[in-house]
Amino acid sequence: MGTRKIAAFAVANGTTLYCEKAGAGTPVLFVAGSTGDAGNFTRSADLLADEFTAVTYDRRGNSRSPRPAGWTTTSVSEQADDVAGLIEALDLSPAAAFGASAGGPIVLDLMIRHPRLVRAGIVQEPSIFSVLPDPAAALAPRRALIEAALPTKGPRGAVADLMRFLNDDKVFAAIPPDVLERMLGNADTILNIEAPGFAGWRPKAEDLRTLRMPITLLVAAETLPVYKQVTRWLAEQLNIEPVTVPGFHGFYYYRPQDLADVLRPILRSLAQT
Repeated sequence: MGTRKIAAFAVANGTTLYCEKAGAGTPVLFVAGSTGDAGNFTRSADLLADEFTAVTYDRRGNSRSPRPAGWTTTSVSEQADDVAGLIEALDLSPAAAFGASAGGPIVLDLMIRHPRLVRAGIVQEPSIFSVLPDPAAALAPRRALIEAALPTKGPRGAVADLMRFLNDDKVFAAIPPDVLERMLGNADTILNIEAPGFAGWRPKAEDLRTLRMPITLLVAAETLPVYKQVTRWLAEQLNIEPVTVPGFHGFYYYRPQDLADVLRPILRSLAQT
């Protein structure tokens, strides 16, 4: 008999967020990167729900979470406040928080500004390109790809090309069709609201060094060099060594079991403290 999953809408930080909750035990909240959809992690969360409380959600203005009236820009801090509100609304505090890609800075900001709500942070290849020596040069290939796609393929096609660029051609077969459709449907939010709002965020080194909760960094073996550079910078600030996982930037699309296997011992260690 499977673990019962509850799907609901919760009000957090003045917005309405669609979320799914399953299992019992130490809570872990998954924060998606660009595409913003809970489905990034649904399969990994389901695998962990036999032992832990696993929560996924659609970030504000993405998929089943409605776009707030008049919402034309966002920020990492706004998104982190959304997560803080969700943790409180679902009575998860303190929770482990996992964030990948653009979800990484959200989790980092959550840990810095809402430490009482976070039991542990797990971050995979956070999109904090502002820490690189020349961010514009590092992101030039990605921007060129998007600019080339927009005139003929539109926002959906540009996001599809970006997903392929970050992974491979097989990524679309690895994502359930309904989840992929929602992800591509978020293209306008990704390109016009989130990308400008997230671009300049940079954590202060002194804030990172004062974090007291357990922190784990993940880096995929076949990810792009720019993500390895960012992960290395963050590892140096935190004085920890990243854990290497197999595959591409979105390794969890292909092998959700791999993500569950990495997170399980971390969550078990929290249950013992």
